[in-house]
Amino acid sequence: MEDKYSWNLTHIFKDENEFENVASEIYRMIEVVKSFRGKLGESVDQTYNCYKSLEYASELFEKLYGFAMLKYHQDMSNQDSAKLYKRVERIATDFAEAESFVSPELSQISEETLEEYLKDERMKEFEKSIRDIIKEKKHILSQDVEGALAQYSEVFGSSENVFDIFTNTEFEYDSIKDKDGNELKMSSALYSKYLTDKDENIRKQAFESMYNSYRKHINTITELYLNRVKYACITSKLRNYESSLDRATNNDDSNVKVYETLVEQMDKHLNLNHEYIALKAKMLNKDQVHMYDVYVNPLDVDDRKVEYEDAKNIVLDALSIMGEEYISTVKEAMDNNWIDVYEKENKMSGGYSMGIYGVHPYILLNYINSPRDVSTLVHELGHTMHSFYSNRSQNAINANYTIMVAEVASTVNEIILANYLINKEEDKQKKAALINEQLDMIRATLIRQTMFAEFEKIVHSKVENNESLTSDNVNEIYFEIVKRYFGDSTICDEEIKYEWARIPHFYRCFYVYKYATGITSAIVIASKILAGEEGYVERYLDMLSRGGSIDSLSLLRMVDVDLEKEETYEIAFKYFEEKLNDLKNLI
Repeated sequence: MEDKYSWNLTHIFKDENEFENVASEIYRMIEVVKSFRGKLGESVDQTYNCYKSLEYASELFEKLYGFAMLKYHQDMSNQDSAKLYKRVERIATDFAEAESFVSPELSQISEETLEEYLKDERMKEFEKSIRDIIKEKKHILSQDVEGALAQYSEVFGSSENVFDIFTNTEFEYDSIKDKDGNELKMSSALYSKYLTDKDENIRKQAFESMYNSYRKHINTITELYLNRVKYACITSKLRNYESSLDRATNNDDSNVKVYETLVEQMDKHLNLNHEYIALKAKMLNKDQVHMYDVYVNPLDVDDRKVEYEDAKNIVLDALSIMGEEYISTVKEAMDNNWIDVYEKENKMSGGYSMGIYGVHPYILLNYINSPRDVSTLVHELGHTMHSFYSNRSQNAINANYTIMVAEVASTVNEIILANYLINKEEDKQKKAALINEQLDMIRATLIRQTMFAEFEKIVHSKVENNESLTSDNVNEIYFEIVKRYFGDSTICDEEIKYEWARIPHFYRCFYVYKYATGITSAIVIASKILAGEEGYVERYLDMLSRGGSIDSLSLLRMVDVDLEKEETYEIAFKYFEEKLNDLKNLI
């Protein structure tokens, strides 16, 4: 394989000596950071110098960690790389331990004193961190209680681990048979593949096999899940939050109003999902679809090979709307070894983008020349450009952006590419397939994840109101929501009531709504970019450049995305409706 298709890690460290020098320097800085313990309340000078030390140490650490992880992921069978990665993980633990005192110690300082600190001009670059601490002060408990909670956190949080082990190692699924009577293995990993199979009998068997397994163990899984919910509710109450939802959204740099507005607006626009499912039934020549029909694509998907060099040109052309600097940076990423492109033996699977402060981002792909790989490339380049602008404009502490905005830039790129491909396609059937693919993506990310979010909100609320829940109760809550979301064109098979039990994200309470707000934000932003709104691209790139220096909701308001207002969601649903009408006109 040509070198141009692999990472060049000498951009981080020229040789082993440089790596070792930085490793030594970070341990020197760890001692420097520790030296500020117990001194932050003495003066603003001590706090400022502590943060400057953390900033420098963070930049060093990103290079060490990035280098070791990327080297390991290129060849996970290489024992030297594995040892290097483990060594850096040890450094990560030591660094985390060294800085762990900073937030608790600052939280013990009076709010008045912290406000005085912020009047010092030098502290402006760390204002967001201090503001977060002030906001959290009322939720921080005594040192004894905090210590006890920390010691029990692993025990209290074990439900997710037990769920993962139980469902991944101890579940057995009934095998299924193809049309010729050949036995096919069934597993959690294969389930998604079977649900998209053109053979309805394959889909039905896989669906029944999956949920029969969960039905058998539903009482155990319900107990695991409710224990996780109770832990979240009790901890939130101890920490003086109004609810577990209040705590979760607060920790996300969000709030309860965002969550509730999302769910309310989804409820108002459920007719669009009903219309889409009805159209899918029509395309499948059915009056009604079963739940196992929802994921199959009734149209012929383009399976033409797309060579990587062609993919590069497609992406550059599609993203040209983003302006000269954006495109020149994307081109640099493609041409200067920021991307490890092809599948290789022992290489890390999947794809990701990793920003390394003071260097540049790196992208891992496993490119196999499929059309879907082009979307993956443009998606990861969205993350890369977010990190590029953020790292260039912010210090090492403020450059890190939150999960509330982490998927926005990547999804904006995906939407821009999808529209580019749809507009370029002249064949009606292929155009219809592309539109259907985009509708399916929005349905899965906006509609389905909001359905999950509504389920979580109801269950947590009932637990907080001291209602006793059984597996039958939880199943019925979920089943009623599914029936409402899918409408009359769907036969809501009984097995679907167990679907909630296989969603691992529910053990990270109130996580899934961020997928829905993320794609909502991306649709609003992409729509304005595609409409050519004057000066908007510049505002968007300015937003990306702010990193985590201001709160996430304020960041999004910079580009006219207000997640507390219903108008924002209406734009997203209008976009979905327009695409749905385009598809209706083509078939």
